[in-house]
Amino acid sequence: MIEFYADLSPGIVSSLIITVALMIITVIIGLRVKKMSVASVPRGITLVSVMFVQGINNMMHDFFKKNWKVFTPYMLTILLFLLFANTAALWGLSTPLSNISVALGFSILAFGSIQVAALIVKKPKQRAKDLMDPHPLFLPINLIGEMSTPFAMGIRLFGNLLSGAIIGIIVYGLSHSVGLMFSELLGGDILGVLGYGFVQIFGVSAGAIMIHAIFDIFFGAIQAYVYFMLFTIFLSMAVSE
Repeated sequence: MIEFYADLSPGIVSSLIITVALMIITVIIGLRVKKMSVASVPRGITLVSVMFVQGINNMMHDFFKKNWKVFTPYMLTILLFLLFANTAALWGLSTPLSNISVALGFSILAFGSIQVAALIVKKPKQRAKDLMDPHPLFLPINLIGEMSTPFAMGIRLFGNLLSGAIIGIIVYGLSHSVGLMFSELLGGDILGVLGYGFVQIFGVSAGAIMIHAIFDIFFGAIQAYVYFMLFTIFLSMAVSE
């Protein structure tokens, strides 16, 4: 078991940790909501969770119409995972989507979900007609579009999160270089040491706060929402009648 864990990449380990944490959190919140009566007023995290789920329900109803109850739990799970995964660096974890295998896994997930849902809801015959619309000669082009869209969605997540990690490394490296430059300019004496320490403490700290605020919170949450919306749009289009 230990050898198996050691062979896993940091992105996969983070994915497993996030999945288990989400399972525990959602079960706890679900039990709290279940114990509430009709007259009870939710508070704190329970209130936030109820409002969040209600907002997602309303959004899914607008997209999927009569099938919204079937797809909402699935789409909500994906959104929650991405929100936690894209901000994993805040908790000291490796960002799962910065691993190409996890990103490609999401591409396969999106492609498989769209195809299976379309086959179940619209039946194979109607699905085949949709893929050959407006003419059977367009079948190869439509198939390429069906495969390329989810692939591009996963790679987009990977590229954005990886670029954020690279920029963070560059900022840290520049802060270290500037600190060394101050030390050299001041002759390596006590002033040089103080200058280096000042840059490391305030420069690196400010850089870390800026990078985490921009990429881990702001961009990470936006990328999760964008993927969620794109997935929702393409899935709803595939099952719409």
